[in-house]
Amino acid sequence: MDDTWTIGELADRAAAALAAGGETPANGRVRDLPNERLIRWYTTIGLVDPPLGRRGRTALYGRRHLLQLVAVKRRQAAGRSIAEIQVELAAATDESLERIADLPAATGNERERFWRERPDISYRPATVTGYDTPRPPVVQGVRLSPDVTLLLEAHHLTDADLDAIASAARPLLEELQRRGLTRSAAPPRRSQ
Repeated sequence: MDDTWTIGELADRAAAALAAGGETPANGRVRDLPNERLIRWYTTIGLVDPPLGRRGRTALYGRRHLLQLVAVKRRQAAGRSIAEIQVELAAATDESLERIADLPAATGNERERFWRERPDISYRPATVTGYDTPRPPVVQGVRLSPDVTLLLEAHHLTDADLDAIASAARPLLEELQRRGLTRSAAPPRRSQ
């Protein structure tokens, strides 16, 4: 495992790659540069693969991890949500990650140059753009009964919306039960 890095080294390499691209996130809530905590979170939610192995208690990461991390940050800089990025990168090949990450070309001894040129990781405020473009709706599930869920493309559902949906769904649930398509016609009770 000659080309492996610790989580701190991985974060530094990703920072260098992103600094070379000069992009700033479209969303003010997005962190410009990844840190160790963010990498661990991305691993937990499946955006970054688990470490390749360990040297003692130290986790080791490789090139695919770098590609995944930079690809996620590039997509976030383009205004994509974590959910959208998860769907896109779920089974991404190394080739597609290479294309998305668009790592800068290495010149000379990459490892030596990396340690000689520390990236500027100072804070840069994010530029907020794209508010004139409507965002795609979020798909939300509303449980109508224990075995029936309604999917809606809606950004936000209020309690009044949920009550109205439950009331309107009663005849449908009764018909589904009559036809033997569900076990129960009663919508679940909403907690107050």
